Amino acid sequence: MLNELTQLAVALDYAGISPKEWSPFLKPLPKVGNKNPCFHIFIGKDNNIKNIDLVNPDVAVLLRKYEPSNGNSFPGFNIQPLFRLTGDEQKKKLKDWRDAKEPINFKILKEWCSKDNENWSDKTFLKIKKCLVEIPKAFLSKVDSEKQSNSDVIKLIERCINLQTNNEFQRKLEFYIWEKFEKGESVKILLPLLVYEGDVKKEKSKDTGSISVFLDIPDWKDFPVTHKKSIEWLNEILVTDHNYDAGSSGDLDAYCKILENASAKLPEVKLPVIANVKLRAMNSESPCQTRYNTIDAESFPVGQESRKLAKGALEWLGDESREGETWGRADGRELVFAYPSILPEVPLKITACFGSHKSNNTEARFADAAQDVIKGLKGISKDLKNLHLNVFSLKKMDKARTKVVFYRNYSAQRLADAANEWQAGCENIPDISIRAWTDKKGEWDTHKPVTPYPLQIAKCLNRVWKIDGTTECETPVIANSRGIELLLEEQSEIFVPHLLTVLLQNSKGLLLFLGGALNRNEIVSLKGLDIHKILIPSILGLLLYKLNHKKEVYMNNTPFLVGRMLKLADELHALYCKEVRENNLPPQLIGNTLMTAALESPEQALSQLALRLKPYYGWARTFQKGENAKLAGYFIGLYANTASQLAGLKLPSRFNDADRAQVLLGYLASNPKKSDKPDSSDSN
Repeated sequence: MLNELTQLAVALDYAGISPKEWSPFLKPLPKVGNKNPCFHIFIGKDNNIKNIDLVNPDVAVLLRKYEPSNGNSFPGFNIQPLFRLTGDEQKKKLKDWRDAKEPINFKILKEWCSKDNENWSDKTFLKIKKCLVEIPKAFLSKVDSEKQSNSDVIKLIERCINLQTNNEFQRKLEFYIWEKFEKGESVKILLPLLVYEGDVKKEKSKDTGSISVFLDIPDWKDFPVTHKKSIEWLNEILVTDHNYDAGSSGDLDAYCKILENASAKLPEVKLPVIANVKLRAMNSESPCQTRYNTIDAESFPVGQESRKLAKGALEWLGDESREGETWGRADGRELVFAYPSILPEVPLKITACFGSHKSNNTEARFADAAQDVIKGLKGISKDLKNLHLNVFSLKKMDKARTKVVFYRNYSAQRLADAANEWQAGCENIPDISIRAWTDKKGEWDTHKPVTPYPLQIAKCLNRVWKIDGTTECETPVIANSRGIELLLEEQSEIFVPHLLTVLLQNSKGLLLFLGGALNRNEIVSLKGLDIHKILIPSILGLLLYKLNHKKEVYMNNTPFLVGRMLKLADELHALYCKEVRENNLPPQLIGNTLMTAALESPEQALSQLALRLKPYYGWARTFQKGENAKLAGYFIGLYANTASQLAGLKLPSRFNDADRAQVLLGYLASNPKKSDKPDSSDSN
């Protein structure tokens, strides 16, 4: 990852952008929300707690805490609730009190909050001492005397240092909570600080709960501690405090910069979605390191300046404000990043072009998103061949490890060409019309297959569908980055056969269900995962296009015509059931039941079709009365024409995957428009 970020640092410097330098010891707070609040605790001049409320989530994202050692920090840190309760009756009462279903019974609650149920141990008191005394003292030693009087943070530090006894903070916290409860105030807010609902089956020392708190003072002068300015002041002190282990004056690191602080761990960067990411992690216990007799920092020396540039570059690239521009979500554990080698003044929505959008954005179609990006790239350089795009993705492998799972460098011209090819490939399908319900009850609309974004490819291919059109599982066979490669690689046909095999295997059930619904003239859903119904046909066309199977040719070939035969058989069967059986249709129509066989052995499937369709075909030829008589004649004519075309072609004993894709598209294809075709109302 260091190499990729070093290139970005060069681009940032060329563009005159200086990323904010954050001390590696000043770390963002954990994500704050309704389920994981952060408590705002105010300490007064007399060292007593004056107020406790909740930190606003919008404010929390601006806050950081000084964390010189893992788990020990200031002015934000984690504590445990004061008491631990495990009884079922106790938990029920607590829920009723929180939900205001009944008034809190302080007498009972105080009986529960006894010494036997205390949740703070000697280990907790040791942590509190580090967070309230030792770490603030260590920070104070870094502050010049001239800067002390200008910071309200110093007031907080002095008050915390005065809390010398082990249980003083615990005692003051408990006193404040009971005082509020007796006034009937802040019960719902403060109850989680007082009691933790533990599991009686778990060991007490391992089931204590954890609550995030952030300290402040009520009598601040310039800015409260929970303010962006205060956090920047903390950062300024820590950044200017250089205690580096510098190498000799002639030592250079891997990037030809002064080698200093080489033996220290590289800093972490907190990114959206996947949280903390180590810039580089090497373990001396890994056997692979002994191969070249260099381990840990010696295997790849990186100095302080290089570390700062890499960290700043990743923080700039992954800033939350740049979602959809320089980074986007591939899934819940993977982020994709993209940026041009020359950074523009106006940000380009490159990752949105790949299909990663902010959740509150109205999604444009691929063609529009790609056109906007290409237009912006041309504003940077008229010759797109000399402008490069860097694309990489980071995936969270487990809690500790993050891996670069994809890295490529493409010319901007390749994106322009690939976008046109992508659109042409997704349109490489016959006309397909799908009736789907709208948001208005009882209303439906007609939809055409749409062009997928690259990041939707893996989601569609990995989803496994049943023959009834339902899905329950996903097989992570195709990587998210494969869709980007499918878009941008010039020789993507190398891996296209594998993609086609996976798509047919996992989506065959959905396509057969969709084709059956179309031929039964049913209305389908496009909500949630059902959106795949208008994405997968386009992906089939795209993969065929990459394999040089163009619709102008394959729509006249054997596989496609076999699919058409089965579709028309379905429609004749459905019309027969509507007229003769009073619209009592079977679960599967003739063509649908033979589709699986046709995908494997077309000769056998067509032989069975000839026998099973005979009575319905004969009925349609003699059906001359009623509003659907013309429709029956129309189907007969189409079937005869398709059979005539097929008779002049060779019918193979087995189909390959490209053939099977064409069979399925033939089965989904709408009937051609002719002047003698009945009105659409006649076919409803």
